[in-house]
Amino acid sequence: MRASIVLILLVVVALQDAVSQTTDSTTYSLPALIIQATRTAETETRAPRSVTVLSRPDPMLEPGLSLQRALRTMPGMWLRERGHYALGERLIIRGMGYRAAFGVRGVQAVLDGIPLTMPDGQSILDAADPLFVRRAELLRGPSAAFWGNGSGGVLFMDSKLPEDTAQIRFMAGSYGLLHGSAAASARMRSHQFQAHVSRVATDGYRHHSAGTFSRAGIQGLFFIGRNTTLRVVATAAILDADSPGSLTDGQAKANPRQSDARYVATEAGKSSNHFQGGVTLLSETVLGQLEVTVFEVLRRLENPLTFAYIDLHRQAGGMRIQLGDSWWKIGATIQGMEDARLNHNNEGGNPGRNLRLDQTEDVSNVGVSASVHGRLVGELNATTALRVDRIRFAMTDHFLSNGDQSGSRNFVAVSPSVGLSYKGFFANFGTAFETPTTTELINRPDGLGSFNPSLRPQQTLGLEIGTRGERRRLKYDIALYRLRVLDRLRPEQTADGTTYYSNHGRSNHQGLEVALLFAYRPAITVQFVYSLGRFRFAEEPLRGNRIPGIPAQHLQASVRKWWVNFVTEATFSAASAIWVDDANTANSPAFGSLDLYLGYQARVQPFVRLQNVFDSRHHTSVIVNAFGGRFFEPAQPRSLQGGATINY
Repeated sequence: MRASIVLILLVVVALQDAVSQTTDSTTYSLPALIIQATRTAETETRAPRSVTVLSRPDPMLEPGLSLQRALRTMPGMWLRERGHYALGERLIIRGMGYRAAFGVRGVQAVLDGIPLTMPDGQSILDAADPLFVRRAELLRGPSAAFWGNGSGGVLFMDSKLPEDTAQIRFMAGSYGLLHGSAAASARMRSHQFQAHVSRVATDGYRHHSAGTFSRAGIQGLFFIGRNTTLRVVATAAILDADSPGSLTDGQAKANPRQSDARYVATEAGKSSNHFQGGVTLLSETVLGQLEVTVFEVLRRLENPLTFAYIDLHRQAGGMRIQLGDSWWKIGATIQGMEDARLNHNNEGGNPGRNLRLDQTEDVSNVGVSASVHGRLVGELNATTALRVDRIRFAMTDHFLSNGDQSGSRNFVAVSPSVGLSYKGFFANFGTAFETPTTTELINRPDGLGSFNPSLRPQQTLGLEIGTRGERRRLKYDIALYRLRVLDRLRPEQTADGTTYYSNHGRSNHQGLEVALLFAYRPAITVQFVYSLGRFRFAEEPLRGNRIPGIPAQHLQASVRKWWVNFVTEATFSAASAIWVDDANTANSPAFGSLDLYLGYQARVQPFVRLQNVFDSRHHTSVIVNAFGGRFFEPAQPRSLQGGATINY
């Protein structure tokens, strides 16, 4: 690890020397960017924590099929598509969230100001259309002082379109891929409106991995006074996807396109309807800037699995209030969720007659926070924040043949944060907590009903230092971090095979993150993003083992060149081996993959992308601690996508 740090520092010094020696002394200054993910009035250069801002002015020139490809230039984040839509993308920040078998755990996500993370700490990314994410912020350290439960990191996304936009796009590709989209925005008097819609359909590379994904969104920005704006957003996502399951190492090597036979026999997959909407009021008052957001989430999920058919109706919502200025802020969050859950046996992809579970799950969260930002001396600034959360879990059991499992649990968490910044340098101490889910609470080692009374939230303490800034043509972001995870939620099994959870786990995460953007003349940009991590268990019997699901090293290097109206790009992605189980008995081998891209910028914008040029055989994702050694989800081999955007 020390050798890698030295190598990175040498690269930075060499690039800075090259910049200073160039004959063209033009300095490219970027405008100050206000950070939204921290909920404080901070610019990107002055924020006392590791935060990355990504702007995508014209994502319509790219395939836009996954968040992995849209956001892969953000350091410290391991975001992987599955190769199918049935499980959702894996999102891991500095090793946080590695244990999520589906969806996202341990990391907060926000879209257009509306949380994608529910009060129990689980996130669903379905509503975020990769094609229309125009701006993203990644808060890479523990951030419970700003966002509460499950804030091992925060991904903040925004889909606001430029004014007077009108675009239609069509794309086709390998393995039956078809993708169509349209977007428009306009100003009416002082108000702004926008809408977008997209639909993607694919046969899938693997057998039984076909899927369709339709998304739509509308927004309105209303200026209702000299100092007041009202933003209204609504997003819908409709998904219907088959699940091929994961494979053993032998199966993946013999035929990576095959699926698990059990998944085919039971028609395993997922159908979901997801809607979310909200209103944000922003007003300048005599006390400071007032921001009030009210939101609602509705979700219906039908999920045939190999062992059950899950039918879930979700209703969630809440309100967030914040008041303050550039020196102080206070805030409050109220959030609630109700899940009506039915589990039947699976009869050929349909709910069977054998009802196995019927329960209502309620989770509520009330949090209050305060932060203070000020100058200590000269250019040395400090930010302190504190948040207190109360989270309540309650479950009402309607299926009483095996006894009444109803119960409730209350959790209280206090989350501090302290940060310093001096010119382009920063240091930060932050904390995070992650409550167990309802499912994890209900399973007890003694086999009794109700919630496990001894299970506690997982705690994370994080320390980081770093620097970021811009020097002539070079923009850089470098951070060193160390996390200590306490009371780690660890799955265990009883003699009869029942899985329950305990808090006996500890782990240590430490690493280096580097992002470099070099403008070699105005028409050429070179980008380099590298993450190095040492993620280890710290308790017996796993002490010293590597945490599965995330590589110790991953990088992306790209070169983009403009030729009048043509734009070309070569992108190389690589990762070291990924361990797939806690015992470290197997891993997904290291890989490297090259993508090539060609586009033309005009009213009609054709583009073509060749992915995995050298036909690298690797795994797009892994299932951690999967039963029977079925850890692997093979990636597509060489594939082609092409299409065109028409601008009006």
